[in-house]
Amino acid sequence: MDYKISIINGLPVWDALPVGKIIHYPLEKRDYRPFAQVRLCANETDLYLRMWAFETRPSPKSVLMARLNFDPAKSDKYLQVRVDSMGGMTACAVDGETETPLAQYLILPELHCYRGEDLEGEYWGVVVKIPRLAVEKIWGKDPIAAGYVIRGNVYKEDTAEKTRHLGSLFPVDLEKDEPFGKNSFGSMMFVNY
Repeated sequence: MDYKISIINGLPVWDALPVGKIIHYPLEKRDYRPFAQVRLCANETDLYLRMWAFETRPSPKSVLMARLNFDPAKSDKYLQVRVDSMGGMTACAVDGETETPLAQYLILPELHCYRGEDLEGEYWGVVVKIPRLAVEKIWGKDPIAAGYVIRGNVYKEDTAEKTRHLGSLFPVDLEKDEPFGKNSFGSMMFVNY
């Protein structure tokens, strides 16, 4: 099933955007599967990612990560944005074994971290704003338009010993090489309502 990425005008109105739920934890044998979500959208100049996870006391190794390929028909490259519960972020273009930080493209994403509590529990999260110019510099074009389909996935991971887990928005096939890599990417379509 496709995840819809809204094309918007101006700033995001988060509650009006489709939610992707990170609920696939294929390796998890315990009941610890933190509920995590993502919302993506693009306006005239920027791509926005809002990711958050419901964890009362997240470990410093608790991370949310998005991997997005904007030209899946011609390229295996993907944009990777990885943020941790302590407010650290890495953003890079990944091509095979090569990771190129967005700073080398003279692109600096903006990061806003937040924590809160609602009826579902305590959560931590981030909003990442990436100039669409990054897509153009990495793939040679900015194809973002209604009906255009990219491929990607969003992950919730923790490598701490007591809270170790790895979940995803789209299911993964553990029989494939690199099951949490490009083999786990699902379709994401840009829509303009």
